[in-house]
Amino acid sequence: MSTKESVFSILLSRRGAFVSGEDLAKELEVSRVAVWKAIQGLMEDGAVIESSKGQGYRLDDPGYNQLALSSLVSIPVFYLDEVDSTNSEARRLAASGQQAPFVVIARRQSSGRGRRGRSFESGEGGIYLSLVVDGQMATSTQSMTTRTALGVAKAIESLGLEVGIKWVNDIYVHGRKAVGILCEGIVSMEESRVSQVVIGVGVNWTTASFPPELEDVAVSLFPDGKAVMPKADFVALEVDSILASLKDEDYLDGYRKRCFVIGRDVDVVRLESRRRAHVEAIDDEAHLVVRYEDGQVEHLSSGEVSVRPLA
Repeated sequence: MSTKESVFSILLSRRGAFVSGEDLAKELEVSRVAVWKAIQGLMEDGAVIESSKGQGYRLDDPGYNQLALSSLVSIPVFYLDEVDSTNSEARRLAASGQQAPFVVIARRQSSGRGRRGRSFESGEGGIYLSLVVDGQMATSTQSMTTRTALGVAKAIESLGLEVGIKWVNDIYVHGRKAVGILCEGIVSMEESRVSQVVIGVGVNWTTASFPPELEDVAVSLFPDGKAVMPKADFVALEVDSILASLKDEDYLDGYRKRCFVIGRDVDVVRLESRRRAHVEAIDDEAHLVVRYEDGQVEHLSSGEVSVRPLA
């Protein structure tokens, strides 16, 4: 471990408290100059470190890089400043032999993807990650998607924000969409089964503006840029929350509680057709139960339709 990494580890373990340069030098058996250089290097990497004469150094924000994220996140992290798509990079790593669980995190995506081949706006104001888990955790794509939505919703709620889920996996804050989720299976040809699942999550964190076509539908968690938690800390919280939700046998109770389309009239859209319906429930398979105006009841799966709450 380098001096910079060692200094970071100590400051992180004593976060919120000042650690003197003298104590750091003694503990690491290096010079005060070496400690100072390490501090400067950490700050150049994005860490926010307060320096106080007579008190030393205090870590306020760990930054957003490989060192910070790998120190905070509970599973292996692969960080990139930019990638085409975190889901694509996760697939490449899995194909190279990387074992689940692991997570790919990028500051930017050049070709971010959403459901049904849609592009996903992926500038520096967002959080883009792909969590890879063992395929044995996947009972169905529907279950993985709804479980992930609940996990992300709970993480966002810890920021003091009110969250709603629009079936099946759109997460709303401030009345508009703030999070997109894309789950994809990696199939083992030898075993003819899903060997791993890639869970892609894009969070609009502090994005100040969106393209014209998204202005009325997208929003950031902190549109004023004043996040209440460092980005890296939230990523660690988000990953742990998703992993917990994937194992939660009673997750549907929490999902239903947050799903704001239940009890509302909606448009059910298939290709060029549109039918008005009333949402009655979410069944135990996470399908949306709707009743059409002619009395017909249908259990909808995420792969069949888009559901749009009526104004």
